[in-house]
Amino acid sequence: MNSPMPRALRRAALAVSTAALTTAAGAHSFVFTLGDAAAATHYFGVICSGEGGNDTDHLFLELRTTTSNAPAVSAQVIKGPVATNTTDPVGGDVAFSPATRTRGGNGLYQVLINKAGPGVVTFAVNAHCLDVTGTQHTGTDGVVYQYQDR
Repeated sequence: MNSPMPRALRRAALAVSTAALTTAAGAHSFVFTLGDAAAATHYFGVICSGEGGNDTDHLFLELRTTTSNAPAVSAQVIKGPVATNTTDPVGGDVAFSPATRTRGGNGLYQVLINKAGPGVVTFAVNAHCLDVTGTQHTGTDGVVYQYQDR
């Protein structure tokens, strides 16, 4: 990210920008809603860093559609030349999609969420920057670019 904005200010901006859009379910877990239009998407970035002493190896991401009988919801994660995808095909159950582990090190990961058809969909996203062991959290910040709730 080409912004000189301090990390604390970025975190505060993310909290303010997502407060009206999300309900926190955990440290890096949020609930979002996509509107009825089939083309509605959500686009955000996750910034992983070596804050706390460990460099990031990968971004762990999974999602769960909480709306019953909803179209399938997918997430694409992109970091440089590496891209991963996951889809939650069953809406309203308690199971998360298969987790993605996008190995791109420190830096900005771009995440695009879309759905397979029309219908309002509410979904939960878990996103965690992790070290090479996959057990230690590393610095995690974020930026919301686009949120389509209509």
